[in-house]
Amino acid sequence: MARPVSAGLTPREAQIMEILWTEGPCPADRIREALPDRPHDSTVRTLLRILETKGCVRHSVQGKAYIYRSAVKRANAERKAVNSLLQRFFGGSAEALVLRLIEDEKLTAEQLEQLKKTSGSTS
Repeated sequence: MARPVSAGLTPREAQIMEILWTEGPCPADRIREALPDRPHDSTVRTLLRILETKGCVRHSVQGKAYIYRSAVKRANAERKAVNSLLQRFFGGSAEALVLRLIEDEKLTAEQLEQLKKTSGSTS
């Protein structure tokens, strides 16, 4: 049974997902070539199997090649990652997260103003 995406992604798994979201379906060799520091082929294939177990990736067979594709939309993965972060480190408080971003100067005044405008238009 596939583990939920909320089980989390390692940094390398996230890199692979980014490649699949950006490039679309592709074989393991192309994924390997797109990764920084080009890990060993068996490492990439192992990570792809793990991502399949987590329900993030699916494959089809074309000739002798496995073609991998994302099984989850980027927005859904982002949503789950943010919710996990909120629960684990901020007690579920989006306000605490935003305050942390402001305190660490990750959000400029202009970005904060844009967020206010955006959130006002969705209310």
